[in-house]
Amino acid sequence: MNDIRSCIYQVPIFQALPQDSILRLQRAMHHKRIAPGQAVVSAGQAVDHLIVVSSGRLKLTKVARSGREQVVRELGPGDFFGEMGLFAPLVAEADLVAVTETDACLLRRSAVQAELTSHPEVALALVETLAKRLADAERTIGEIALLDVGQRLASELLRLSQARKAGHSGPVTIEIPYTWAEMASRLATTPESLSRRLRALVDEGVIEVQGRTVTVRDVEVLWERTF
Repeated sequence: MNDIRSCIYQVPIFQALPQDSILRLQRAMHHKRIAPGQAVVSAGQAVDHLIVVSSGRLKLTKVARSGREQVVRELGPGDFFGEMGLFAPLVAEADLVAVTETDACLLRRSAVQAELTSHPEVALALVETLAKRLADAERTIGEIALLDVGQRLASELLRLSQARKAGHSGPVTIEIPYTWAEMASRLATTPESLSRRLRALVDEGVIEVQGRTVTVRDVEVLWERTF
């Protein structure tokens, strides 16, 4: 029950619900522990639950015939998947796979729909979340189509550092929340190409890299590299 309570209270859109609604959602949820590498949802599978991450990390990923993986999105505590299925039948177009041991809660679509009908303010918050996801997806598609690997890397480092505005002064330290291979997948490139781009930034004094800790020494130059 503690895992289920954690799931409910970690999702911002549910926090506006009255206590009786939260209790109904808790009763409709069930807990699932997922081992690293295990798929929660496979491409082509119908999705009729809202999947909420309580702890750990999941990734939504597509694998090409060549075996190359493209990470579409990552989910951490409080993130959820399957919200599109609350409005219309949904078939997964990618695999949802555990990166680390993950505790998740699965909530029946009918239970969420009942609360959305009774509390339109929660439905509005969900629509806002979907709009943000769409904007993020459009940004990613645009970057892959229009930017080279170096520009995409600079943009990703700025996003992670939350120092996207030109004029930011002082070094910024980033803990990369995924492996370098996963970053290469996110940037639609190979680990070898990513390594070369990182080395170039290090040699130019723009960043320092220790393991998965990156210190951006010159945010202004990194910002310029996104154009």
